[in-house]
Amino acid sequence: MLAYNFGSPLSDAEWQAVERDLSNADVVFVIHVMDGENGSRLLGSLERYQTRHHAVVVINCMPELMRHTRMGRLEFSSAQTGERTGRKVDRENSGQAVRLLGTIGSWVGKQARRSSSHNGSNHTQYLKLIDFLPGFLRMVPAAGKLRDVKNYLFLFCYFLQPTPANIRAMLLFALKQYVPDERLRKLKIRRPEAMPSVAIYHPDAPKLFESFADYEKWYSQKRKESKVQSPKSKAVSLDPDSTVGLLLMRPQVVSKTTKHYDGLIRAIEAEGLSVIPALATLMDNREACQKFFVGKVYAKGQGAKSKGRPTDNGRRTTDKSRVSQIVSLTGFSFVGGPAMNDSESAARFLQDLNRPYRSAVSLDMQTIESWNQSHTGLNPVQSGMQVAIPEIDGATEPFVYGGIPAQGFEPTPLDHRCRRLARRLKRWNRLRTAPRAELRLALVLFCFPPNKGNIGTAADLDVFPSVWDTLKMLKAEGYVVDVPSSPEALRANLLGGNSERFGSTVNVVHRMHVDEYRRLCPYVSEVESEWGPAPGRVNAFGRELLIQGIILGNVFVGVQPTFGYEGDPMRLMMARSGAPHHGFLGFYTYLEKVFDADAVVHVGTHGALEFMPGKQVGLSDDCWPDRLIGELPNIYLYSVNNPSEGSIAKRRSYGELISYLTPPIENAGLYKELVTLKELIMAYRQTDVEEERNRLFESIEEYSRRLNLQSVKRTVFTATAGLLPAARA
Repeated sequence: MLAYNFGSPLSDAEWQAVERDLSNADVVFVIHVMDGENGSRLLGSLERYQTRHHAVVVINCMPELMRHTRMGRLEFSSAQTGERTGRKVDRENSGQAVRLLGTIGSWVGKQARRSSSHNGSNHTQYLKLIDFLPGFLRMVPAAGKLRDVKNYLFLFCYFLQPTPANIRAMLLFALKQYVPDERLRKLKIRRPEAMPSVAIYHPDAPKLFESFADYEKWYSQKRKESKVQSPKSKAVSLDPDSTVGLLLMRPQVVSKTTKHYDGLIRAIEAEGLSVIPALATLMDNREACQKFFVGKVYAKGQGAKSKGRPTDNGRRTTDKSRVSQIVSLTGFSFVGGPAMNDSESAARFLQDLNRPYRSAVSLDMQTIESWNQSHTGLNPVQSGMQVAIPEIDGATEPFVYGGIPAQGFEPTPLDHRCRRLARRLKRWNRLRTAPRAELRLALVLFCFPPNKGNIGTAADLDVFPSVWDTLKMLKAEGYVVDVPSSPEALRANLLGGNSERFGSTVNVVHRMHVDEYRRLCPYVSEVESEWGPAPGRVNAFGRELLIQGIILGNVFVGVQPTFGYEGDPMRLMMARSGAPHHGFLGFYTYLEKVFDADAVVHVGTHGALEFMPGKQVGLSDDCWPDRLIGELPNIYLYSVNNPSEGSIAKRRSYGELISYLTPPIENAGLYKELVTLKELIMAYRQTDVEEERNRLFESIEEYSRRLNLQSVKRTVFTATAGLLPAARA
């Protein structure tokens, strides 16, 4: 038996080995091949050696490959003839076989679609497939026209329960049925080994747990006996306020390929959090969530108007979550798996559960090495299945934590990224559970082009009134905030202060010496190769980096530094190489390691962090957005009318988007000579050449008189303000 990992494009030398082995193979299994390049090359190879192969079994692959399934008289490519093998296939036999396969497939799809009913009572029906199919196949004739379709479905039963014993039996079953060797006829093939449809897994446990009570008992005992228990761990096991619910892909657990899961589980526990790692089916995660992440709480003294559901004995209960957040490691949609996406049912279930839902990424469809070397990051299939589709369900945090190495056949953890993801989950957990008065928040405003008049720019958002309202709400909810008297006072505090002393556009809240910068940030040398010795020339004063903003109690309101080169501020946008300047890196270093923010809130559409150089999706430790955001939870206020760039913010800076509506009015715009006056004013604001400013000012005055606007005194046009006062008719 020979196996090949098609997770990334193979070299010519590797393909020569594949071709050699295909030319000598009796039976070929093709399982879960989704990569277009590998798939296309494999199609040609299967065509070339079709007369050599006794059977080709394709399961869960791209459609073009599925059509190459060929077992005896069963050919997926055609329901009519089998001309490729030179054998006439009875049309009636083939038609009945295809109809049987269609019936099974239709039944599975119907059970998944029935979940769309609002009561949700049918969403567990599809799980009966695993138990239903073997018994059903016993009633199908084993000879004649349906023999081969029955064999295919038996192989599929083994595939659904991919334990080591079942995988061995699956291979032997195919050999016995299709290879003409008398030695194989004597083999006794065991029936598919049954495993729980849903269960709880833990790398330290001796078995899977089919009930939460059994797992809770074992977990509590484990914590008491553990000699390496983290000092951060809480005394109470499985405290709902500090327990993370993990959704694992069932086939990987039953096949014992769990190293990547084990690495993440241990990293989360090392941060003092508890875990409930639940096996989820490929098609529907709700059964596992309902069974293991939700508990029943009996209510006392409830009257007729009380909420909850009556039990069989008449007592009323309410559902209570056993977890503080849910992290899917399955790589598929919450309801529908790889075959479909029922986002409405998923959103309805998750909304009722009312817990954050995240979806981390394991590199199952490409190798770790190909991901590291790729400028794109995740390949298109993996981006679609493991990022885009979970986003439709509301998932966030597409953080890569493991994958399959080029020389391996099972996923392994990326230890450093497992630890980082665990710390991010811990930070999100703190936001839910810590007293409001202890939390420290950073609100980041934008300024583009860099100028005092552009502080607080955002598409379709009145920034300073919005920030002021936010500060008032935070104070009302228990956060420690010194709220200015008005939005105008907030703006004046931010623009004033010591800004003139340092020649900056905004008040300087912290002066980060180069020595402090080097001590806190591990990437300084990489920035110096692009921008020269620290602190550089942007947001710098002597040997110090200037952090611009103000502190209002436990809330920092700051301005994100510019993100490009002088004269070309857009140059770094989505660049493949390069680095942010020292001022930009110092700003985010300050937020996480000096101000010690619990979360950052980016205000408005949009900033520059998510457009810094790095992979497009599925970022690595070498990508600048990943480095800059670090372990900070990122809450992003984003315009609802810009989903494309909002997706970039979610994928490249792990942003949790909170949408705001566009204003319910349209910009009337200007007309005739008012347009020219506006352009003159904009040119005046942007030029630093005194002669040009004088010429533009004269033109502005001339157009003001022509348009019957009052003349404006020259003194208001200062280099620091750069703004015209409101004109009066």
